[in-house]
Amino acid sequence: MTPVSTVTRTPAGLHELKIRGRFHHPHWIAHLFASLAKLNISIISGNARQAARREWEAQLLLDFTSSKAVADQLDYAAMAQQSTQTPAQQPKLSKFKIVRRADEQLEILIEGPDQIGFLGGLLGKLSLLALFPAELEINTVSNRIKDRVALRGIGDAPPSPATEQSLETMLKGFVVAS
Repeated sequence: MTPVSTVTRTPAGLHELKIRGRFHHPHWIAHLFASLAKLNISIISGNARQAARREWEAQLLLDFTSSKAVADQLDYAAMAQQSTQTPAQQPKLSKFKIVRRADEQLEILIEGPDQIGFLGGLLGKLSLLALFPAELEINTVSNRIKDRVALRGIGDAPPSPATEQSLETMLKGFVVAS
C-alpha cells in the first residue's frame, strides 16, 4: 500500500499524525523525524510498528508551538521518503537499557532530557550499526524522554552479539550527567 497520512488537531492544540503504508527505504522513520526536527516540530508521544515486511502503522502526537509550519499543509509521506540531514548534535541520554526480546530483536529503553531532533539523530546513528527500528513507543513527560525502540538487523535478521556490544558502546557515549 502506498504511504498515506492524516493529521488532525486535538482539543489540547497538538496535532495527531497517522501514517501507514509500505516504505521501501529502511530509514523512512529517521527521515520523517529529521524533517520534523528541521521544522522545529516536537514529537510528544506516539507509537510506530512494522506490521509486515516494509508495511508500517504509526500514530504520533506533534507539537507545532515552536514551528512556523502549518500541520495540514505538510506532506508527511513525502517527508518520510526524502533523506534529510540529521542534527549534528549528539543525542543526550540519562540512562538506557538493552534487552534481547524473545523474537531476537534488540529493545532499547532510553531516557534523557527532551531534545528536538533526538529520535531522528538517534535513529541515524543506529543505522551506522545496520540497526533499523521495528517498533517504537515515544513518550515525553515533564520535559523528559522515555522511549522504547525495538531494533532489527538487515533483512529483518536478528542483530548479532557483536552488534549488540557496539550498540551498548555507542549508547554509553550518549550518556550525560543529569
